[in-house]
Amino acid sequence: MVPGPVALLGALAALAATAGAAAAPKPVTSADPTGDVRSALDLTRVSVARGPDGRLRASLTLARDWDGRALLAATGPPGSVCLKLWTTSVPPDFPPDLLACVTATKAGDLRGSVLKERANKLPERVAAAEVSRPSTRTVTLRFSQTAIGRPAKLSVAAETTRPGCPRASCIDTAPDAPKTLELVLRKAS
Repeated sequence: MVPGPVALLGALAALAATAGAAAAPKPVTSADPTGDVRSALDLTRVSVARGPDGRLRASLTLARDWDGRALLAATGPPGSVCLKLWTTSVPPDFPPDLLACVTATKAGDLRGSVLKERANKLPERVAAAEVSRPSTRTVTLRFSQTAIGRPAKLSVAAETTRPGCPRASCIDTAPDAPKTLELVLRKAS
């Protein structure tokens, strides 16, 4: 018996889903030692992957429990938890092209943004990033690949910046600078 068109389309869709799942890149991760900075925003782990929905997913874990109030500054710049993204430029010779960051509102609510770096200017917000908290130590950002230009590969590094401190010594990175992680999203044609 020859299968009908509906059964054939269903089988093809299942085959395509299986092929897409098999082609998904493995997550890239980096650990960072606890206590390497004097900050409540001590980064200990970063993981970046393409999720099953095609969006990028970055999970950043800190050494201690934290919430949005830990990013607020009485004076000086606010704190942040960010993923640095190199899509066209090459690290470490060039700064990242984009950032995906978690910041806090004045009330301490977390907000996710994808920001484009600009020479001699503040970064420009180009897209929203969904923020979730799988634990009191971890924050996860999810954002569309189109928000960063759909690159075939991506170099990434995470960083936390202590609130109220404008110096480079207030930043914790994973992996340690100038190292980065590379996530291949698809094979270049």
